[in-house]
Amino acid sequence: MIDFDGTLNAAISATLGDEKAVVFLPKAGGSFAGLLGVFTLITDHIFDEAGEAQANITVATLGMQASQFAVLGAPQPVQSDAFRVVGVTYVVKDAAIDGLGWLYMDLGMQ
Repeated sequence: MIDFDGTLNAAISATLGDEKAVVFLPKAGGSFAGLLGVFTLITDHIFDEAGEAQANITVATLGMQASQFAVLGAPQPVQSDAFRVVGVTYVVKDAAIDGLGWLYMDLGMQ
């Protein structure tokens, strides 16, 4: 059996990812520092039927090894939990584990 989390995810995160230190803030309370994640903040456009850009939107995502939470004794993130990334707090809009130990989250401004 291949250890995807220890072998693959750790290498991808360390080599290809732009890892940032993040703080997990569960809605139920508490604070868990010492987590590393790959954070992206992308500005995009919303287009109307004519193809004209009507508005700008900002999309924030965070990807990380799901196993980091167990090491800290923290629960897995769910909708409405929060993360602090570079001094800004974001709310988890959606969280999904890919089956290989990588956690993907869509975030929104708090």
